[in-house]
Amino acid sequence: MKKILIILSVFLLILGMTEQSMAFLISGPDIIAAPDNVMDDSPGAENENQQAFNEAQYYLLTSDLRVDGRKTINSGVTVDSHMIFFNTPDNKFSRDLATWTFDGIILGIMSDFFGRLEAKSNMFLGASETIYPERFWARGLEGRDSYFVNGSSIDVYMEVSEPGDWIRVITQSIPVPEPATILLFGLGLLGLSKVRRKRVT
Repeated sequence: MKKILIILSVFLLILGMTEQSMAFLISGPDIIAAPDNVMDDSPGAENENQQAFNEAQYYLLTSDLRVDGRKTINSGVTVDSHMIFFNTPDNKFSRDLATWTFDGIILGIMSDFFGRLEAKSNMFLGASETIYPERFWARGLEGRDSYFVNGSSIDVYMEVSEPGDWIRVITQSIPVPEPATILLFGLGLLGLSKVRRKRVT
């Protein structure tokens, strides 16, 4: 009985690790759930510091995806999408530096001045329940705004007043075992336990 409990504990631990791996934005100063609206003005999302949220996950690209630097992420790659934004209310000027870390390697950033790259990909990379605007002046990074990518982390510096800054981060998806696979693994462990018990008795 004790062995069965240990095996079940290991099984639940594996299941828990699988669930945790679905938290694609794994660290940062202010990770939030996808908001209802990411327009610049109210009722859009506003904040006093950078915030970030996960968007589409496990999306298989069916065509090449344009990102900053005239680069592309090739068709056939499975990606996760995330948005980092800083959008102060009432034209308030503010600046913020933050570091964000993901569970997958960063493949590209969409931060162009008018937000054209973001707008073109909202239909398939945006969060399903979130309202996105068309591109508009200074939606992306400008002036002294900047970012630095290091593997699965990005340092983002933003200076905002009106409008705010919005960038999309594209990361490589981390495969998650299917529930059926995990269940079979757990049943296999239980079966092995029974076979060992028979041999011992």
